[in-house]
Formats: sequence, structure tokens, C-alpha cells
Amino acid sequence: MAGQIMLQSLRVANRSPIKTCVRAYAAPVHKFEKYEPKVVESDWYAWWQKRGLFAPKRTDNKFTMLLPPPNVTGVLHIGHALTLSIQDAIARWNRMHGRSVNWVPGTDHAGISMQSVVEKKLKRETGQTRHDLGREAFVDEVWKWKQQHGDRIKQQTTRIGASLNWAEEYFTMDPQHSQVVRDAFIRLYDDGLVYRTTKMVNWSCALQSVISDIEVKIRCWIEML
Repeated sequence: MAGQIMLQSLRVANRSPIKTCVRAYAAPVHKFEKYEPKVVESDWYAWWQKRGLFAPKRTDNKFTMLLPPPNVTGVLHIGHALTLSIQDAIARWNRMHGRSVNWVPGTDHAGISMQSVVEKKLKRETGQTRHDLGREAFVDEVWKWKQQHGDRIKQQTTRIGASLNWAEEYFTMDPQHSQVVRDAFIRLYDDGLVYRTTKMVNWSCALQSVISDIEVKIRCWIEML
């Protein structure tokens, strides 16, 4: 019977029956006229999670790895799939060598990029800006976006079959992670490694904020005299 220990009795010349464990638990079994990957693969992942196969074990031989958190501004693409495949192979290889593997998943809030996406959505659907809503209401809209797209990213990740420890899933705007970032910047400031000074910056008139060089498209204008 599926999920139960299957025992097989073997009789050896005039001796008592010997009970032998065939396997500790049964895997998902499907009967199709042809292979249906959507059904089969989804059942396998649910079975892996139910058995707790991705959870770290109690042992001193540990291997911990962090999944680079994808931005919640969209969905996963082929680059994410490549990273997941490589890290999954590393995680499974270490499990096969008896190590307690803790592969931690998460998503990133993406800062200005996420703010821009949510603002455009808000303007398109309601005609309002974040200033019209106010800070608290706008943050609520950001969390709604995160919930929608964060769940979609998790669905994509599990569909790939990545053996992550979902019990430790995080979001970079979670209170504990935000506190860690603040503490880190305070230490950097106290050590003189970051400082405030007068510098040329990339100021966005639309966002009313400074943005990084990577967000800027540089255009060179040559004035003809």
C-alpha cells in the first residue's frame, strides 16, 4: 500500500519466514497511455516536500547555500532557470555525500525598479500617484504586488524542481532582514567606510530620488558652434 512499509516474506528450506523491507515508502505512481510531465512532475515535488527531503538534517557535516533572490518586479526567465539548475545540482550532490544541505530561497524587493512598476500600475488603473495615496497606502500596494508576483516566482521555482528549504523562505523587506541592513550600514558609517559628502548624482525628477548608474542611459550631446 502506498506510503506504508512493504514487506516481502522469503522462505528458505524448512526455516521460519524472513521479513525483508523492500522500501520504506512508495513514490507517486501514475498510469497514462503517454507520459504527462505536468501531472507527474508536480506530484513528485509535492511528494519530496511531504517527505521533508529538502530540510537540513541534524549533523555537523553541513552545507549552506543562498539562492540569489530574484526581483519581484516580474517573472523568472532563462537566466534564473540556469542559476537554479546549477545550484540544484550542487545541493543534490552534497546531499548524496551525506551533508546536511540548507539551500535558502528568497525574493528581492528591487528598490526603485519595484517602486516604478507599482507606480505605473497605479497610474494606469486609478490615475493616482504615490503622493496621492500617501506613504502607508502606497506601501500596502507594494506588498500586494509582492504577494502576487512572489507567489508566481515560487510556483515557477517549484515547477523546475529546485530542492530548496522553503521553511526558511524570506523577502528582503521582511522586518528582520531590513534591520540587518540598517545595522550593517550603521557599522560601515561608524568605521568610516561610508560617508556623506557633496557629489554629482543621478537625480530622477519623476521619482524624486537618486538612482544608480545602472538605471541611467547616458546620451552624449555635442553642441555644434
